[in-house]
Amino acid sequence: MARPLRMDYPDTYYHVLSRGNEQRPIFNTDKDYKKFLELLEKTKGKFHLEIHAYVLMRNHYHVLVKTTRDGNLSRAIQWLGVTYAGWYNRRHRRSGHLFQGRFKSFLVEDESYFTAMCYYIHGNPVRGGAVKTAEEYLWSSARAYADKDAEPAWLTTEIMLSMAGGSRKKFCREQEAYVSRSNSPLKELRHGVYLGSEEYGQRCAEMARGEPVAEKPQKRMLLRYQRREEMARWILERFGEKDIDLQLARGKKRRPARELCIYVMSRVGAYTHKEIGEVFGIGYTAVTGIIKRAEGYLLQHRVQKVLAEKTLNEII
Repeated sequence: MARPLRMDYPDTYYHVLSRGNEQRPIFNTDKDYKKFLELLEKTKGKFHLEIHAYVLMRNHYHVLVKTTRDGNLSRAIQWLGVTYAGWYNRRHRRSGHLFQGRFKSFLVEDESYFTAMCYYIHGNPVRGGAVKTAEEYLWSSARAYADKDAEPAWLTTEIMLSMAGGSRKKFCREQEAYVSRSNSPLKELRHGVYLGSEEYGQRCAEMARGEPVAEKPQKRMLLRYQRREEMARWILERFGEKDIDLQLARGKKRRPARELCIYVMSRVGAYTHKEIGEVFGIGYTAVTGIIKRAEGYLLQHRVQKVLAEKTLNEII
């Protein structure tokens, strides 16, 4: 099974979710909840994260975080999970996996989407019927947003509260209204990678370079946000072409750089032959033939083959 795409960057908002193995409980007693929060505080300090919101349900948890100087979200959440699981297993005299595989995470574009996620996360216990209002639930940050005296020093609330003009009462009113509408920002989650606009998707595609496409179906979808002609021009530049418009001119004229560009675009795995052909004004059957010719050409021209592989590696 392909692993989910991990994109760890500094100064980036994320939503993190992890569930118990086979949907079993990961919290059984108040001491379990308290220990997890203690470790969450340590994670914040150890990995230089900002913790903006959280909720601990019996068999899963959600956390809203922002990385600061380091792009180290994966290391941080892995440390949190491994440390808590070891403690939990010792305390409850059990063995085996506590969590269901690797944690899930996705990027969040900005504060507006982040606030919607905060409301959604705080609404988990309400939707589950555990409480009537989010602030009643003991094991979430909703109480900290409602009451400054309940706010731990390690929780960052300023950004969320600023979206409500700095008013805790207004924040709680807007949160209650949001939860009552049963809204879910996850409906706007794109390709299982990010929550945001199409323009943000373009930036995510740029940031995703370096992840192996073959193992990351989400990245193939992200690369589709990169305009095909823009991608073609970039590849042709890597092959040292000066007259790029000539290479992109419609028609079936054979030009080595043009054919190598088509070959590289096909190897990226993000575009169909029809979509590649549209960039060069040719049909998908012509694209298939060009790819075969390019493969033969590269077998005889080692320098060009090395350049093609280097270009492909820069993309994926």
